[in-house]
Amino acid sequence: MMRNAEPRETELEHLLYAVLRSMLPEEWVLKITREPRWASEVGVDATFEIQTPDGALSHVHVETKRRIEPRDVDRLLSKISAYDKRYPSAETTDRRAQLIAASYVSPRVRELLAAQGAGWFDPTGNLRLQLREPLIFIDRRGADRNPYPAQDRRLRSLRGPGAARIVRALLDGRGFRGVRDLAAEAQVSAATSSRVLELLNRDSLLERDNGGAVVTVRKRSLVHRWVQDYGVTTSNHAVPMLSPRGAEQVFQSLPDYPGRYALTLSAALHAYLPAGRTAVTPLTLPALFVDDVMAAQRDLKLHLAPRGANVLLIEPFDEVVYRNPTVRAGLRYVSPAQAAADLLTGAGRSPEEGAQLLELLAESDREWAA
Repeated sequence: MMRNAEPRETELEHLLYAVLRSMLPEEWVLKITREPRWASEVGVDATFEIQTPDGALSHVHVETKRRIEPRDVDRLLSKISAYDKRYPSAETTDRRAQLIAASYVSPRVRELLAAQGAGWFDPTGNLRLQLREPLIFIDRRGADRNPYPAQDRRLRSLRGPGAARIVRALLDGRGFRGVRDLAAEAQVSAATSSRVLELLNRDSLLERDNGGAVVTVRKRSLVHRWVQDYGVTTSNHAVPMLSPRGAEQVFQSLPDYPGRYALTLSAALHAYLPAGRTAVTPLTLPALFVDDVMAAQRDLKLHLAPRGANVLLIEPFDEVVYRNPTVRAGLRYVSPAQAAADLLTGAGRSPEEGAQLLELLAESDREWAA
């Protein structure tokens, strides 16, 4: 259910009650108890009591927030846990659940809540509630975009060259970096760097010191957040081509190609896999970024191919895709981070290849594990 105005916290409790009442069996009893003010500092805003006809009783402890950021998740769940310990109830842990209700629960917040076994609710339709006794599992999908953007003027998207350059600099690098140093590295303004870092900090994708410098990056989560706004064929201009003498001819021609290029997608995965490790799929469609598709078509002797393509030429949305390339056997490939983003948003089994590359990256850089 969508609303024109952002709901208040008390409204969220009423809305959650109405949704649960409509989903639970009619013979089950559902009650809501609002906690007194003195309890709010140690835990919950409301408790939903669910009772079955045979007398089984469970409680859902609910914390309501008009707005919730990923960085709020640990603190809110800790408050609920502290309440459980201070005011223990008779039921077992199988009969208790923790749930956060907000006007909008973003995909990143849902990811963090799910990792800790907690549930969520928002009026756009996002809802998860899980109990073992009685057995309840509700998982409904609502909006993946904030329906109240006019009420929050902060940066919310990683779409565009400026954000992409900061993201790529974070994914490609390691260690301590200040706002201005990162801006210089990414070749963006300090203001752009600051706004993007503030967004990533809200989404709990990195950690900063008291001076605002980046000290840790959760790279796997960051690349997954980036591809919510970036896609290899949606952000860039991709044109399918046919090499009459086969895709292998393209690889043979690239060392003499006069323009700038970088191989991506499956070709990049195969290049980065260590000897003896097999890719999840064979290489069937070489893809490469080029500055000018028509010039590349001419120089590589390709033909336009709406069907039956065996090569994909891609004009990039920004030159950031060429940064930090790797050269293997005389061929140039996009950086592992760029390859991961492209694979995760590619067609067919590309996302599986992206997952394989992420596992490979985590073996040598612990920041890719989170």
